[in-house]
Amino acid sequence: MSSSIFLRSRDVCMLERDWLDFGFALQDAYPGAQYERILDRWNKPEDIWQMPDPPDYPHHTHLLDTSVGPGASVRMIINPDWRREYYKLYGWYGMPEDQWCWDWPAPPPPSAIFRLGGYIYKEPVPHPSTGDITFYGENKNKDHMAQAGRFFRLLSKFTTNKKNLVNVRVPSMEVTVPVGSSSGFAPSWCGHHAIEWTRQEPDRVLFYARAGFGIRPTAEVEPFTQPPQPKAKKTRKKA
Repeated sequence: MSSSIFLRSRDVCMLERDWLDFGFALQDAYPGAQYERILDRWNKPEDIWQMPDPPDYPHHTHLLDTSVGPGASVRMIINPDWRREYYKLYGWYGMPEDQWCWDWPAPPPPSAIFRLGGYIYKEPVPHPSTGDITFYGENKNKDHMAQAGRFFRLLSKFTTNKKNLVNVRVPSMEVTVPVGSSSGFAPSWCGHHAIEWTRQEPDRVLFYARAGFGIRPTAEVEPFTQPPQPKAKKTRKKA
């Protein structure tokens, strides 16, 4: 993305259900968007290294349809007409000049990249792996800036970074400061389902840091529940 810079990025702690719900909302907001998993050139060389034909990576309509798990990366391509144009890249990152791999230009901005999280670690206390979301667009492009704002306002419906969340010491769970205060802690966006998962046990935390800190909801946080589904209208029987 040589013509782009990232406009906005957030670190997130979201479980699979958070990603699933956010993905459905993205489908409604961007009905023509495509999703593809980002290739791991080092760990899956059979996909791209000197194969006779370019790899076949289909685009999907939901970010979790890419069949990837926590820790993987998914790209959201907002332009519905974009298609890959493959070419052979020789000497990639210091490889011998006679070796090549399949490559292709990055999709046009705006776009977004999701590094999924949600894998549950058990030590030193139960905590999910974190992820991040970055929205890309052209520098000083007002339309892209507006789309970035719209994108993250949508994410804010599924995450929060301040409502009754506190930083705690691990493993004592001693409360230090509220999340979102001027304490020097970076903003941490927690998914609603991740918060609910943390509430279920007193030793669970979000955004665990090796320095011995994590995030927990306070007693004032209301449990997350799905919005009520519309009831079917009853029809009166004719006498």
